[in-house]
Amino acid sequence: MHIRNSIAVVTGAASGLGRGTLDMLRAQGARVAAIDLPEALSALPAAADLLPLPGDVADAGSMAAAFSQVQAHWGPPRILVNCAGVLGPARVFQRDRTTGRIVPRPMDAFRRVVGINLTGTFNTIRLFCEALVQSGACDDGQEYGVIVNTASVAAYEALSAQTAYGASKAGVASMTLPLARELARHGIRVVALAPGTFETGMYAVIPSHTRRRLLDDVPFPPRPGRPDEFAHMVRAVLENQMMNGSVVRIDGAVRMREPAAHH
Repeated sequence: MHIRNSIAVVTGAASGLGRGTLDMLRAQGARVAAIDLPEALSALPAAADLLPLPGDVADAGSMAAAFSQVQAHWGPPRILVNCAGVLGPARVFQRDRTTGRIVPRPMDAFRRVVGINLTGTFNTIRLFCEALVQSGACDDGQEYGVIVNTASVAAYEALSAQTAYGASKAGVASMTLPLARELARHGIRVVALAPGTFETGMYAVIPSHTRRRLLDDVPFPPRPGRPDEFAHMVRAVLENQMMNGSVVRIDGAVRMREPAAHH
């Protein structure tokens, strides 16, 4: 995939891994449709090669409207990088403030995390592929599109209270191969990246003691990753045609373990 002059879509583009990816793609000469929640888009600059679009990945109508705008403005995109995601607590139980009893947690938090991270990823993929598959199966060995999804090391080693997040990211990891197999006949590759601890808005809200423990467990380098390092791996995936159907960890060799209770 030649990035220069390509049309790309990045979700969660206003901050964190999405912003790092957006900056990389523009630096390499792509035109980028940046999809994020309306309140986040104000962080993006005004530029001819940048199309900020409000969109909620979990909402089918919202994303259909966003992709229609990309198509009308520039034509069909050939690169999709899904970075939109939320952490979200989802413990099984909580204490009822009125009675003091331990009760099952309401389903809303779990549904929200899975809805954005997993269902939202599939939602954008189906809309991205629509224009690219109209000409039917390709038998010329040509590449027509590349999809890069964001999984997480939590897909494999989620911590307690990360049941929803871990399950959602495991779903993103698990959809990689079947999507790659389904879309192969249309010349579309699918890869997922599984980052460890990176400097993003999610990282900022983790309690400081948990943050320290997470970094203590990273063999090398002993620091959080930077969004530009994630973006560098996105570029490598886009430019290397043999990268297909795999989940690639980008985590400093960390294997997450449960932090000791903080007192």
